[in-house]
Amino acid sequence: MQITKSEIKDLTGVITMVVEPADYQEEVQKELRHIRQKANIPGFRPGMVPMGMVKKMYGKGVLAEVINKTIGAKLGEYIEAEKLNILGDPLPNEELTPEMDLDNQDTFTFAFDIAVAPEFDAKLDGKTKLPKYEIEVTDEMINKQVEAYANRFGEYIPEDKEKGTKAEVKPCKVDAELFAKVYGENAPKDEAEFRAKVKEDIAQSLGKDCEYKFGLDVKAAILKKMEKVEFPKAFLRRWVLATNKEMTEEQVDKDFDAMLNELKWHLAKDQLMKAFDIKVEKEDVENFAKEVARLQFTQYGLMHIDDQYLTNYANEMLKNENQLRGIVERVAENKIYEAVKGVVKVDEKKISHEDFGKLFKD
Repeated sequence: MQITKSEIKDLTGVITMVVEPADYQEEVQKELRHIRQKANIPGFRPGMVPMGMVKKMYGKGVLAEVINKTIGAKLGEYIEAEKLNILGDPLPNEELTPEMDLDNQDTFTFAFDIAVAPEFDAKLDGKTKLPKYEIEVTDEMINKQVEAYANRFGEYIPEDKEKGTKAEVKPCKVDAELFAKVYGENAPKDEAEFRAKVKEDIAQSLGKDCEYKFGLDVKAAILKKMEKVEFPKAFLRRWVLATNKEMTEEQVDKDFDAMLNELKWHLAKDQLMKAFDIKVEKEDVENFAKEVARLQFTQYGLMHIDDQYLTNYANEMLKNENQLRGIVERVAENKIYEAVKGVVKVDEKKISHEDFGKLFKD
């Protein structure tokens, strides 16, 4: 097979493939023999249908299918061998691809438009200053959480129509019994220790929110650095429409900037993972899945779930391909944020919970 590539101009080019008989004849004959063995045609025993009849009935379809598979495989091999960092997928170039005549041709030419990723540098350095927030845990926040625990483990008092009372929950006492219900075997010994443990838990939870905000700021700084990088927008619009049949041109125009930012971020992540030698290991994924499971149970008031149960729950979660893919992405991003933290200038800031919330509104 002859494969050539035009000069890349404005990040786009054309790959031309010339498919000759030697590229497909053996596979076509193999497929026709397979059909002959399976064909159920009146008047002929299985496997005894004349090959000429099989070829006449199925030849064109088999030829087209084999050629299609061949160019798909060879195109992928060529792109990998040439180390082309293409964007999206190659798209058929109808102007440069002659119409196929399966009756009279044995050599076929196909042309594909491609777009390649631009060169850029996504790395941040010490000149970049990013805020790293720490939310202050107040007595009011601790009081509310203690009150929430007391209500959660309180006594349910049913409705009494005769007395005209409604159903309610009577909070339990803040004592050793409550401490044990919340923290299990290693429960605090007194209320002071209990409140200290509650404060620690709140700080840990809010710390995750602060890490999330830092990640958003890292992403924003990288996208800011890449905002002047040129992309082959016409090709990308065409690719989005070709691969998302339900989308209209109006929808693409409306969402294109957001799509382009996600593409930039995807390319930046790949570059940064190589630059920082970041790898996502199986153990990383499993631990993150367990933490997701733990948070889900906590939302329902289940504070102390057996580790083996969490592991089983996480493993079930990871059987879902979409969830697995999402968790792998999150783990990779978290590792990138942690690596970036070591090279940028981190501006530590204490902030109230209320003001922290305003940062997201802004």
